[in-house]
Amino acid sequence: MVFERQKSIHPTIRKCLQHLDVIKADDKTKQVVYMYMETLLRESCITPMERQSKESEHYINQ
Repeated sequence: MVFERQKSIHPTIRKCLQHLDVIKADDKTKQVVYMYMETLLRESCITPMERQSKESEHYINQ
């Protein structure tokens, strides 16, 4: 699976996708793994205060 934005993919995510190619994972699996890893990366960049604010918003909006 080749991504058009491959230059902007985090090196760890790119390596994971290469491993998925080696084991001949289907495109749907690669897409799910990519989306999951991107989410983890984004969440790891959020400061604790931002995370607490987002959790508070979530409970208020329920």
